[in-house]
Parts: sequence; structure tokens; C-alpha cells
Amino acid sequence: MIESRLRRLLGVAILVLMATGAAQVRAAPSATPHRQELAPTYRILATREGLVGHRTANNHLIQPRDRFVALPSGSVLSPKDTSQYAVRLTYNGRSVIVPVWDVGPWNTKDNYWDTNRRYGDLPVGRPMAHAAYFDNYNGGRDESGRKIDDPNGIDIADGTFWDDLGMSRADYVLVTFLWLGADPGPGNAVPVEPPVSGGETAPAPAPAPAPAQPAKPVELESGATTVDNGGAGYLASGPHWNDAACGMGGSSSYTLSTNNPAKGTSAAAWTSQLPAPGFYELKAYVPECGPAATSSARYRVSYDGAMTEVTLDQQANAGRWASLGTFHFGDDMNAQPRVDLGDVTGDSGRAVRFDAMAWAPRTDTAPPDATVTAITRKDNGYQISWGGTDAMSGIATYDVQVRQLPKGGWTDWKRGIADTGAWFGPDEGRQFAFRVRGRDRAGNQEPWPEGADMDTRQATP
Repeated sequence: MIESRLRRLLGVAILVLMATGAAQVRAAPSATPHRQELAPTYRILATREGLVGHRTANNHLIQPRDRFVALPSGSVLSPKDTSQYAVRLTYNGRSVIVPVWDVGPWNTKDNYWDTNRRYGDLPVGRPMAHAAYFDNYNGGRDESGRKIDDPNGIDIADGTFWDDLGMSRADYVLVTFLWLGADPGPGNAVPVEPPVSGGETAPAPAPAPAPAQPAKPVELESGATTVDNGGAGYLASGPHWNDAACGMGGSSSYTLSTNNPAKGTSAAAWTSQLPAPGFYELKAYVPECGPAATSSARYRVSYDGAMTEVTLDQQANAGRWASLGTFHFGDDMNAQPRVDLGDVTGDSGRAVRFDAMAWAPRTDTAPPDATVTAITRKDNGYQISWGGTDAMSGIATYDVQVRQLPKGGWTDWKRGIADTGAWFGPDEGRQFAFRVRGRDRAGNQEPWPEGADMDTRQATP
């Protein structure tokens, strides 16, 4: 009996040792431990998918205000109605997790988030479409040979695009690839910026947020009509936009410049309803924060059926109202006063800043300055040329007088004409002097000069 009890005790001891050994084996480190580091986040140009009523790559029927994304590789496509592969999207303080249910845009084999990506000569985190667009990678075409006209790397379904993220246009978003690591959680995603390879400068990442400071107030001229970016009368188009926490109302936008017109994608226009026809000085407010600004922003001013391009050094005018000139608005009631500005400049990779535009009323009280500019011998007479300048409204008409030398009196030759030249003759061997005065569009008339501007003794052959 004692022997039987010893056997039972020995058996229990052996079982305890076995259990302890098994526990020790289960607690041993795995050859492939679970990754605890945060999933990588990249800043990617996102576009809206839409396509309501169509089928996704995993056979999901796209619904109005749907919630999913498309990535350009079938290797991370979630089975229908699952979230096997998902991303966290972060945009302007909003964050949401959505599944990958479709493949695109452009490519189907571009796993740009993978360290063993298909296009191994491109940095991880940079979509092939982005490199094709900016650096002419693959001849500027996608894997199917289509010419890439938008460097987007993710498509977002309508509900996520409009409702969850509050997006209204294509823009850069932070995309966290959750199958590659731990979820950083809302507001904690830190973007990994891939290097940029040669060629065209890619859009710069949004600057890291600075400590909150009151925005510098923007003073408005009394009586001016002002249109702010994002307000009524302002319309932006194109995908490449960034927000800045300065300018009128504490915010403004910028896009990056290109000196290649074929690469221009983003532009905006300001239109206004002025209280009355008249002369207005046009002023653009240039915000002072963000990346270095362009030195050659090209503003196109439309007024009374005409258009004038004005080049402005935004970097030199940062933090103030910059004058684009004085123009007359209102003669053509069907032509709304308008200013256009795009990303095509004389430089590349610098910020083109968009904020407020102001039309400030001006009164033209100064007369023009006109003169005879040339006298040329022609046939049996002379070709007389004249012209002038006016600081604001422009010269509308000229009066020209002539007198015979040496002692003849002044007599009218031309009255109230817009022409800037005419033939005078025959001279019959005599000599003549000429003088001119101008009248501007505001009705200011220049006085006659005391003497002649030029005479025929100064004529060129």
C-alpha cells in the first residue's frame, strides 16, 4: 500500500514538472514576435472615388455616402464586408479608420507602403503615379501605359471623403497602413516623409504645427470691397492645396509653383460685385507664413473687357497688402471684375500664396502727360507721332496744334482723337512746330505746353 501511494505521488510530481515545463516553453520568445511599433504613416494625395452603383474589386456594390478606400495594389484587398486590411485617414484634425475594398487609382501592383515594393527604385511611401507625374518616371505613364494627369495614391469613398473627413476637393491626407504596425490612434499619426528623387519638386509636406498664437490681424481699407479665400466670390480648382494658419481671418492657402506650364494643375479666381463703376486700386494680401514664397506670382486682372497680367514678388511682399495697379471697372456690365492666379510662375517648388483680394475705390484727379514723340520726313510732308502717359485712368483723346515758323500763331490741327500719329503736308518748303495735350478717361485735361514739343527742323529723313 505504501508502495502504491509512492507511485501516485511520483506520478503527480512528474505531471507538475511537465506542466511547469510546458508553461516555460509557452512563455519563451517567438522566432517572429508580434510587432509593437506604430504603423507607418505617409502623406498621400487623395481623390474622391464616387462611382455609386458600380462594383469594387472585392464585389462590394458602392452605395451613396459609402465608406472605404482604394489602394493601387490587389495585395491588400480585404474580402467583401471585412476589414482585414484597413487604413487610418487623418485630415485637418479629423481621423477615421476605413477598410480597403477597391484597387486603384491608376495602378494595381504598386504596393508603395511595402519595403519590398514592386518599384524598388522608388522610395517607400511615394506612389508610382506621383513619381510618374513629377519626375516622368516610367515615361509619365502608369503600368497600363496611360498618361498620368493626377499624382494621386489613394481613392476615398464619398461618405468618408465628405462626411468623415470634411473634404471638398482632392488634397493631401495622412494615411496610416494599419496592417504594418500598431494603430497610433486619432491625432497621433506621425508622417514618414519619403525622399524626393530628381526632376520636378514634389509638393512639400505641410509644416509641423507651431504653438498656437493669435493670427496677425489684417487691416482693411475703409470702403474697399474684399473677397477672402474660401469665401463668396472665391473659387479654387486643382488637387495641390495646403492650408496655412495666417492671413485674413487667420487662414490662407498655398500651392507649390512650377515653371513648366504643362505641369500647372492648381489655380484660383476672385470675383466681386463692386458698388459702382469707377477706378479701383487692386490689392492682394500676401500671408507671411508657410514655405518660401514665389518671387513671380502671375496675377491676371480682368476689367472692362480687357486683361492685364501683373507679376508680383510674394516673398518680398509677405505680411502686407501689395498693389497690382489701378484699373477701371464697370464699363462692361457683363464682365464681372475678376483676378486669376495659378501655380505657373517663373520659379519652381516655391509657395504661391492665396488669401484676400481688395478693390479700393480711387478718384483720378491728375491730368495725363502727352508730347510729340517723333517727326519723320515722308513724301512732300511729315509723319507726326505723339503719345503720353497717365497715372490712373489712361489717356482717352489727344489735341494737336501746329504753327508755321518762325512767327506763326498756334492753330488746331487735330481735336479729340485717339490716334497717335498722322501725316502733315504738303510743306512747300516751310517749317512747322507742333504741340500736343491729352485728356484722360476721368476727364482730366492737360494744359497746353508753353512752347513747341518738336518742329520739322528736328525731323529724321
